Amino acid sequence: MDFYESARFQYSASRLLVKLDNFRRTGSFPKKITYNNTPDILILPTRRGSFGIDVIIPVLQAAAPVIYEAPLGAMLSYVIDRVFSPADDDVIKSALANNDHLLDVFERTIEGRDEALARTLEMLQRRMDNDDDIDQKIWSLYERLLADQERKALLSDERAVLQRIPADDEAELITMAAPLLKEMNVPLRRSARKVNISATANDNETRILYANKSMADAVDTQKVDRRLTTIDINIVQFNKESGWGKFENDEWDGRPSFSIPGEMLDDLKQFAVNAMHKDMVEVDCYFVRSAAGVPQRILVTDIREIEE
Repeated sequence: MDFYESARFQYSASRLLVKLDNFRRTGSFPKKITYNNTPDILILPTRRGSFGIDVIIPVLQAAAPVIYEAPLGAMLSYVIDRVFSPADDDVIKSALANNDHLLDVFERTIEGRDEALARTLEMLQRRMDNDDDIDQKIWSLYERLLADQERKALLSDERAVLQRIPADDEAELITMAAPLLKEMNVPLRRSARKVNISATANDNETRILYANKSMADAVDTQKVDRRLTTIDINIVQFNKESGWGKFENDEWDGRPSFSIPGEMLDDLKQFAVNAMHKDMVEVDCYFVRSAAGVPQRILVTDIREIEE
């Protein structure tokens, strides 16, 4: 593995974990990392033939004050869920393009229906159980969908804690995390084909992220507005499992994306589904902007009917 690319990955990953750990303990994260604010995050020795990094997070001491009593894996999932987009129908069909049978099954029985993510995973798992000759794109799709599914489940389990994070802090966390997550994918330039991130607690492993180069390239150094904005939108597409969709608004060109964060999805998804039968609904949201300040998409935190 390229020394420079490996070092860039470890530097960015360590900065992100240190900042997230400080935040869950104190409610804020340092702009500058020093020995005074660096927690005891350790790594295990590298196994022969492996470039994996096993990070050990000591159990929080009962006597120590903790603002957000959630595991660090949940905090990492919190920012990943807001930065990386999940696989939609177009991504799935592209990955299945070289397998006529799987593509036909997906288009006839899964696409656009409820529980599409879970049903796609079941379809791929059956094929893998019966066929050793699986295209690399299909393996990658399976890993990506599995990570999306398990990350959403972890966020749902920790939603009582994560929903307490204030609006201003949420925006700060995303703005801080996006460039560090993009830096962590530097090895995908030459040294690696994919990045996998998992969290293990009580011997239970949860996949948090699968990313390949195209996914990493899509991550911009995004900036998130510090304040909520209320706008009226027409929801034209929504996926109940991923929490992502498309909307129309006179002030926005085309059909930009919106997303409902994973820990809020159980509470808001039915409102989003119902909203597709209305011309307009009112949403509270954060604008996610490019580095140049141009709005790219929105993060939705509440959906309401428009009062007449």
